[in-house]
Amino acid sequence: MANKISGAQTKIERADKHIKELEAALLLFHDTKPYKFTAQRDPKTRELVYYMTGVADIPLPIAGIAGDVLQNLRSALDYLAHAFVAKPTRDTGYPIYDPAKVGTQAEKSYFAGKVHGMTPEAKKIIAGLKPKKGGDETLWHLHELNRFEKHRLLVAVAASLQSFNVAQHIAVSQQGHHLPSVGASIRVSKSAEGGTVVSYMKDVFVPPKERFCPLKAGDVLFVDAPDAEVNENIDFRFGVAFNEPAIVECESITKTLYKMYDLVVEIVAAFAKLS
Repeated sequence: MANKISGAQTKIERADKHIKELEAALLLFHDTKPYKFTAQRDPKTRELVYYMTGVADIPLPIAGIAGDVLQNLRSALDYLAHAFVAKPTRDTGYPIYDPAKVGTQAEKSYFAGKVHGMTPEAKKIIAGLKPKKGGDETLWHLHELNRFEKHRLLVAVAASLQSFNVAQHIAVSQQGHHLPSVGASIRVSKSAEGGTVVSYMKDVFVPPKERFCPLKAGDVLFVDAPDAEVNENIDFRFGVAFNEPAIVECESITKTLYKMYDLVVEIVAAFAKLS
């Protein structure tokens, strides 16, 4: 039987389905080997420079699916607001706003108009999250990305360098071996007594010093020590990121969407206790 949160839950389920669809599309894209890089020695410094030689265009459906996720999550919140107002009006909705655009003097009246008719407990849940720019940034990003997607064909996504496995590179450069199945590398060395010493290094992924977004041919990924040997299996982690200036820049598309998804689920759960 339907209850007050049924509509919001339906939208969340749709968002979950689209996130899984997005992950599948990203895996298919990754399987095409879209990121090409190589290493070349600087003739002056003898440093070994790893740089991009090519980046494939991101398939348009990826941005389209991301837009579907955003739309369903944002709609879930508006459905929630309508469900908890006895007589919704055209202004009823889940308020997420930019104080600078609403105006500091009108901020309270704007919020009040959106939640007019709700119980004090419901209003408290919404107000407690500070659903505005400068408040809960996850809600603000959801609102803005969804707003862009509704007025444009697609939200902006771009290829990016997400992280670099430092531990793997150190181990392999010291004649070690990387074991991706256990997330660690093995180093074999000699002890002072001439015996064999086996040590393990767990994977350590660090973000790049420079956030390349969009990633393109010619971007320098890493500069190794002078006369270092080429690591044929160097572990760069690439991905697809949201790239909307001043909103969400160079952030993993899946991590961002899951963060939004989790927050909306929490909000709906909080409202469920009131129904």
